[in-house]
Amino acid sequence: MERIVRLETVQNLRELGGLPAADGRRVAFGRLFRSGSLHEASPTDRAELEAMGVRITIDLRSAFEQARQSYEWPSGRRVAAPLAHDEAVAAIFARFQAGGLTEQDVEDWWHLTGVFRLPEEHAASMRTIFTTLLEAGPAEGVLFHCTGGKDRTGVVAAFLLEALGAPRQVILEDFLLTNVGAAARAAEFVEWMKRATGQSMRPEIGYWLAGVKDEWLETLLDQTTARYGSIAGYLRDRLGFGASEVAALRAGYLEPPGA
Repeated sequence: MERIVRLETVQNLRELGGLPAADGRRVAFGRLFRSGSLHEASPTDRAELEAMGVRITIDLRSAFEQARQSYEWPSGRRVAAPLAHDEAVAAIFARFQAGGLTEQDVEDWWHLTGVFRLPEEHAASMRTIFTTLLEAGPAEGVLFHCTGGKDRTGVVAAFLLEALGAPRQVILEDFLLTNVGAAARAAEFVEWMKRATGQSMRPEIGYWLAGVKDEWLETLLDQTTARYGSIAGYLRDRLGFGASEVAALRAGYLEPPGA
């Protein structure tokens, strides 16, 4: 099955089903999805997501973003789990509008936006995410998203796949799938930025607003492992999500043994 799902307006949508995980098992299809924001989802996109089984959406955007670009999910429920500080997002947005975002800012995007500090500074939201996943019913597909579906969403996907026992290389490959089509999205953004602010940006720099670098995720995972011994250690010691919870998560989101 093609993991990348192309819709009319929702960006970076993909299925995590089929990825190899613990004990030779695979992530179950129709249970876990990741994407960009749903606030502009067309009626066709919404119908497609509902047909795919999405009943719970987890919104990783800041409260500022959620208020500015809101949406509802009447066919199920939307859970807010912000992974960014309002003031930081508002400041970056203001710099966008004023044309004050430099190429260095964009190239070092995860430092600028605080993604490297996300596991520590937003542990409460990370706990909400994993609790929501654990409490979801067997017929409830869960979709988690931020604005672009690449940075905060990428971190959550990585920690979730680690909990499900996916190999590190599989996690990195999923992360880098964001770069499929990133050049076209970057060109659109560079053009928008020029029209809106009068500022020019080289496409290869603007690329990092649409794409990701493998070293970003590798650095974050290494930092977390250095502090907690492993991602499982982070889940246990920081989130209170121990061996029994991990086992329940695997029971709920992996295909049955021998499937």
